Amino acid sequence: MGKWRQELEEAAWVLSKATRATAFCGAGISAESSIPTFRDPGGLWDQINPMEAGTAKGLLRAFQEKSDIIVPILMTMLDRFEKSEPNAGHVALSHLEKMGILKTVITQNIDNLHEEAGTNDLIEVHGNLFRMHCLSCGWKKKVDRKPYVQALRNRLLKIAVYDLDALISLAVECDQCGSLTRPDVVMFGEAVKSLPQAFDASIQSDVMMVLGTSGAVFPAASFPVEAKKAGAKIIVINPTENGFTHCTDIYIPMKAGDALPFIVEKIKKSTEKQI
Repeated sequence: MGKWRQELEEAAWVLSKATRATAFCGAGISAESSIPTFRDPGGLWDQINPMEAGTAKGLLRAFQEKSDIIVPILMTMLDRFEKSEPNAGHVALSHLEKMGILKTVITQNIDNLHEEAGTNDLIEVHGNLFRMHCLSCGWKKKVDRKPYVQALRNRLLKIAVYDLDALISLAVECDQCGSLTRPDVVMFGEAVKSLPQAFDASIQSDVMMVLGTSGAVFPAASFPVEAKKAGAKIIVINPTENGFTHCTDIYIPMKAGDALPFIVEKIKKSTEKQI
């Protein structure tokens, strides 16, 4: 902590004065829970072309025509999703919410780890892999992450021919109308979810923490910019890069799981001294 102690202490002081802080999270915070990123070297888009498999139709075509590539990748991802747990960064955000400092978490991640860590006010702009969405009636239902992943893996292992019927066999039935559901996630060409709410949370922030995101994906990358325009302090925590140099007030080149617990403890100690 010594190298970045001044920045950490400054971030703790700024957050201690906040009452409407927002966290904007990207793939980096999930990577700390061993969930591979999509865009970084070695990530999913290094293994398959997102223009081919990043849409619903493209995924079906790849499932049928390139099962020797797609299925092992899916199995590896399922293994990671099953074994992952909320990390210290997720937990620290939950603590900040309970302390009345953090109002909202806006996340681009689909892994449900923020909710499992205890965050309540959550905006998932790319959806949630463990929430099913009925293709007919629109009904939505959350599923338990680990049992769902285990069941999905078992079904995949039993498939002999990778065709449309096989893909349908992986789907969860709608409890309301019996139709097929799909994971409620945003695929290529689909609209980002809860965008007005995310922008509202951004412009109402007095502090925005930007955690583990490079700022490469729009419109989400606009959230810190709009928060800054509205008067918020911007704290970027990212060990590899700062994609928001034009609007950053404090930059801490550390993992969220290392920086946030220190910040939380610093705020707690500061509060105890004032009592």
